[in-house]
Amino acid sequence: MHSDHRGFTLIEVMVALLLMSIMAMLSWRALDSMVRTREALVQRGQQFDGVRFLFAQWENDCHALGSPNRWLAGVPLHFDSNRIDLIRTRVEPEGVQQTVLVSYLWQDGDVERLESPPILGRAELLQNWDALQQGGQLSTLYSVAPVVLIHGSTGLEGRGFMEGADWNSDSALLNQQWQAPAAGGGNPLLLGIELAVGVPGSDVPLRKVCLTGQS
Repeated sequence: MHSDHRGFTLIEVMVALLLMSIMAMLSWRALDSMVRTREALVQRGQQFDGVRFLFAQWENDCHALGSPNRWLAGVPLHFDSNRIDLIRTRVEPEGVQQTVLVSYLWQDGDVERLESPPILGRAELLQNWDALQQGGQLSTLYSVAPVVLIHGSTGLEGRGFMEGADWNSDSALLNQQWQAPAAGGGNPLLLGIELAVGVPGSDVPLRKVCLTGQS
């Protein structure tokens, strides 16, 4: 007896397997691309969440510089390579005002914030502030572990804006400008401070300008 039914030839099977392999490879590449895109978006979202947290903390510190008539050590700002130092007033729940040193430090991709214990008296303030500006050990001035505000950044810098002058990152120049009498008498006002943090994949740093509220 003769039958018209026949099976697949070897060539047909090989062609089918080849097509299935190509389709599987294309599907895997599409899926891999989707996973990589999702991971990149999640990482970028976490990065910008950290930037928002950093900027919110920076604004809080900026508004707590205190009145210029309490600046016992001159302008309470110091800019260094990948570091910003400031003197701020901290109000306890009981309403007691305390003076503390704060530093924003960039190292190994992390931006950290360090805050000192309350400073007792003018002599201790001047001594610690001078040591901070002269490159003293941060571990000595700050006994509490730093708080990491953002990961994966590429640098940190800051600038100040004095009344009647321009933005600059020279701490000594800011002090000279502040000590020079203003047109209406008295010291010029420190109107704003800027913090800039670099992020991977961008040639332009993200900047946060904080107005001090002095008027």
